[in-house]
Amino acid sequence: MPSGIGKLTCLRTLSMVVLSGKKGFRLSELRDLNMLRGELSIEHLERIKDKKDAEEACLIKKQSLRELRLHWHFKRMLQRYNDEEVLEALKPCPNLQLLSIQGFKGSSLFPSWISTVTEVLVRNSATEYIVGPQESTATTPGVKKLTLQIMPNLKGMLRREVQGTLGVFSQLQSLSFFNCPTLTLPLPHMPSLKELCVDSCPNMAWASISNLTSLNSLRIEDIEGLSCFPEEMLQNLSLLESLGISDMKDLQALPRSLASLTALKMLAIVECPKLESLPEEGLRGLASLQELSLFGCYNLVSLSMGTKALKSLTHLSIDGSNATALPEEVKHFPALQKLELIDFHNLTSLPDWFGGGHLTSLQDLTLWSCPKLETLPSSIQMMKTLQSLTIRYCSLLGPRCERGGEEWHKIKHIPNLELIAEY
Repeated sequence: MPSGIGKLTCLRTLSMVVLSGKKGFRLSELRDLNMLRGELSIEHLERIKDKKDAEEACLIKKQSLRELRLHWHFKRMLQRYNDEEVLEALKPCPNLQLLSIQGFKGSSLFPSWISTVTEVLVRNSATEYIVGPQESTATTPGVKKLTLQIMPNLKGMLRREVQGTLGVFSQLQSLSFFNCPTLTLPLPHMPSLKELCVDSCPNMAWASISNLTSLNSLRIEDIEGLSCFPEEMLQNLSLLESLGISDMKDLQALPRSLASLTALKMLAIVECPKLESLPEEGLRGLASLQELSLFGCYNLVSLSMGTKALKSLTHLSIDGSNATALPEEVKHFPALQKLELIDFHNLTSLPDWFGGGHLTSLQDLTLWSCPKLETLPSSIQMMKTLQSLTIRYCSLLGPRCERGGEEWHKIKHIPNLELIAEY
């Protein structure tokens, strides 16, 4: 850092400062830079020996700062860490929108002023618990979004002795965990939480998700060794509208309690190679489901008869399947408007019922990478609602659907045709 920067009292942009010890840049040089705005990153906070040095930065006077990034070196080895007291001393102005903390090694992550921040991102922290101040936060905006990434020692949001205490989490709306392998304690009840993402946390207390009764969106990704979820997990989630499950290499079944998600509008299942069918009983309560996406679930050759209950389904996308035929259950979707069949390497034909009094609402059909598909059913000519047909990477069918080809007469009535010549 250049010397004398602390004299530039009208400075507005200073995106990063790197602490250099006794003879280099010190936090006291930030004291009078109260015109700073936008983003400020402070690197190598482990070089601060005393909290008084941190207080000299006077961050609370920098009213135009919106993002503050505080970084400690994660791989340091010391007998004593002062991270907690340094973080407490770096109190920013109440207008701060994003606080990023990286490499923190204190036992208690949140300082007393944390509820003045809207969004918090924590990465590479050795903290075991996200312990916040226990006083009421009713008079402060409170943290709305919390993201916790790569926290190898994290056990839970709160210690066991304070489980059930809301504290700083009472207004939390979005919560994400990524790579927290020791996360085992149940999630507390968070009455405002709308979004939850759990990624690479194999020891998660799955059943405690049922405590989050205000949840609208739930994403679960990359969980090794889990063959099924507990039935309790999806109970009490009557407001859930979006559910995504992806990269679950060992998942063999979905819980029957899926049926309790009566408000669910979008369901996506991605890269679950051992999943062979959807739970018949679990689908019967999904009368509100509008979008169903199945990606990379190659052994899922049956959708189960429970799909008859999906009367509101308008979009169905199946990307990757070993099936030799279109699942019979598809014809029971009277509201279906968009159908995508992608990467069906064994599909040889579409059924005769396709268009024959079924799928009467279909407007958009995509056939992509179906190398064995050679013909279209004659009944497709009866699909008067079909407005768009896309055929791509279908080496046998594609040439036959071109003008003058053997299949052209079946599709010439469709207004929007996209025949990609990359067969």
